Amino acid sequence: IVFKAQDITKQFHSGRNPFKLHPISCELKLGQITGVVGENGNGKTTLLRIVSGQLSTDTGSIEFPALGNFSNNWYQAKNKFAFIPQRIPKWHGTLLENLLFFATIHNITGEQNLKQIDYILFRLGLDKFRDLTWSQISSGYRMRFELAKMLLWRPHLLILDEPLANLDINAQQLFLQDLRFFAQSQSNPISIILSSQQLHEIERIADNIIFIRQGKTI
Repeated sequence: IVFKAQDITKQFHSGRNPFKLHPISCELKLGQITGVVGENGNGKTTLLRIVSGQLSTDTGSIEFPALGNFSNNWYQAKNKFAFIPQRIPKWHGTLLENLLFFATIHNITGEQNLKQIDYILFRLGLDKFRDLTWSQISSGYRMRFELAKMLLWRPHLLILDEPLANLDINAQQLFLQDLRFFAQSQSNPISIILSSQQLHEIERIADNIIFIRQGKTI
C-alpha cells in the first residue's frame, strides 16, 4: 500500500460556495489503478491534491506503508509521488532538452540519463518529437510528454487530474494503455490514481473506482 487514508476531510469556508470533502477512506496499491469519478466542483481535485501532499487535511489520518521507515513522513512521500495537473504549464526549449533537465534534477545522470530517456521516448511514441517545442506538438502529445517526464524517475504513485479531458478518443485509448502498462511493470510497478467526469472513460482500466458527489463518496 503506497497511500492509506482513513476518514480524511477538508473544508473551505471562503467564497460564495463553501465546500466540504466529507470523510473518505481509501488505499492505493502498487500495480493498481484507482479512478475518481464525479462532475466538476464535487471534490475530485481536492482529493487528488490531498493525495499529492499539496493540501493538508482537517481530520483523519494518512500513512505510506510502502515507504517503510518513512511511513508517516510527508516530505519523503512527496519525493516518491508525481502529480500531473489538468492544465499543463507551458515549457520552453525542445522536448528532449526538458527531459534531459528533468532527469538530471532527479539524480539520473551520465549514460543512465540518456538510456532512460531513449527508452521512455520510444515507449511513448515520442521519439520523432524529441527536437520539437511546445507550440509544435498537439495537446495529446503534450500530455504524453508530461507522462514521460514523470515516469523517468520511477515514482511510487502517479496522480493525474482529468488527463483525458483534452484528448480525442484515439489518444485517450493509447494513453490509458500506457498507464496500464506502467502500473503493472514487473520491475517497477507503480500505483496510479486519475480523475474523470465520465465513468466510461476509465472503467476498463481501473481496479477501483471512487465516486464523489457533492463532496461525499457514494
